[in-house]
Formats: sequence, C-alpha cells, structure tokens
Amino acid sequence: MSGAVLLAVAGCSSAEGSSGPGLATSTPSIVLPRSTGPLKPAVDCTKSAEQLPPESQADGVALTASTDPSHTSLLLKNTGNMAVIVMPDAGFTSRLITAPYANPKDQASRSALIAVNNSGGLAGVLDIPAFMPKSQVITLPPQWAVCVLSDSLKEIASARYLQDKPTSAQYFVTKALADQLLVKNSAARTQPTLIRCAKATVDVMKGHATLPDIEQYVAILGPDSPCRNSYQALLHSDPDAADQLATAVLNELQANPRLQASSDLVITTAGN
Repeated sequence: MSGAVLLAVAGCSSAEGSSGPGLATSTPSIVLPRSTGPLKPAVDCTKSAEQLPPESQADGVALTASTDPSHTSLLLKNTGNMAVIVMPDAGFTSRLITAPYANPKDQASRSALIAVNNSGGLAGVLDIPAFMPKSQVITLPPQWAVCVLSDSLKEIASARYLQDKPTSAQYFVTKALADQLLVKNSAARTQPTLIRCAKATVDVMKGHATLPDIEQYVAILGPDSPCRNSYQALLHSDPDAADQLATAVLNELQANPRLQASSDLVITTAGN
C-alpha cells in the first residue's frame, strides 16, 4: 500500500520492495544499556582495578595504588625497596583491613612479618599517634599490600604512610634469617628466634645509629648477641653451623638496597 507506515522490530529489516515517500528500508538495532544499579561503598579491595598514579613521595618508597568506581577503596601494594607503615587519615574517615589476595604466599615472608609485628618496634615510631588502635597501623614490607576503605560514598578512601628505617632493617634481617632457618626447621619452631632477632635489630639501630648498614647487621648477628644466641640454639648450639648461617644471612643482607632515613608522614587518596 502506497504511503502506509511500516513498523519494524529493532534489529530487523523492513520488507523489501516497499515504496512510498518517507519509508525507511531498515531500522537500526537499539542496544539497551545494562543496568548496574546504584554505587555502593566497597567492602574490600577485590574490585579495586582502576589504576591510580603510583605513590613515591619518600626515598625508597614505591606504592602501586588502585581503586574501584566508587573510590571508597584504595589498594596499596609496596613495590619499592623499603618497609612502609600505613595508618588511616587524620580525620579517621577511612579504615584499614588486610588484603591477603595481594600478599606474598611464601612462609619466609610471612614469618618475617609476624616477627616484625610482634617485636614492639612500632612503639618507637613517634609519628604514630598514641591513641591510634594497633589494628590500624599496618607494616608493609616490599611486596605486601593493604586495603583502605571509607565506608561512605561521601568520602574517598585515604590513608597516611611513612618509610621507617628500623622497620625496614627488621624485615630485611628476619626475612634473611627465615630463608635459612626454615630449610630445616618448622615455622612454629623458628618464630621465637625471628622475634628475638627483630627486637635485637631495633636495639642495635638505636644504639649504633651512625654505623653503616653492614656493620649494624654484623652487630645484630655477631657473637654473644641475643639474636646469635637464639639462632645458635636452633642449630643444636653448634658454633660452626651458626657461623655458616650468619655468613649466608650477611651475604643476603649485603645484596639488599641501602637503608634510607625515615620519612615524614605522607597522605594518599583514591581521588583522581
């Protein structure tokens, strides 16, 4: 019929051969957007896939940062050379939770961080407020991560961090010891020694602050030190075996980056 209006289903062509003024020969497909629903605050950092500029405002620090579409999460992963201490922002608009899916899985790394966390070393970090809950002060050695959450769409996730020299030294020492001791000892048997050596590291760093790194490491691991006494006991009190272990640990420590002076607090956010 000439002049008739043709109705076409979206995505289908109209009948061929139709004629008449103003008649279309095809109707374009209409794709309806998939409804994503309203944004909600993130409950963890598993969906923090939006990359942010990396954090590198202190010597030896490199943190990769990512967030989610709501910007209420901030996943920080330490890809630098030094250990970093992370805490909430000054207004406590955000909180910290662990990010096990982004952390190392090897036992030596895990045992070393447990030793650092149980050494009491953070008590000497003056930039940590006295009223800060211990659960909200997270130590991030190289390759470790933390998740920051704001819990409110009105607040973007934010945190503060600093590089702490004694904490970096603690992790280097305990990680090198764990690499050696865990070859023939269980994690449970090794852990008390690693904690003692983490404590000894803080004591040496305070008492011999001006010594070069390697001389500080020698003082930590050397004869008659609390650390030496502890790891030698694990080796059946064999001084020769203890000497061999100390040499292997010092070789690993010499390959580590040079320790950097502790930094000031720096703030980072999930903002663009």
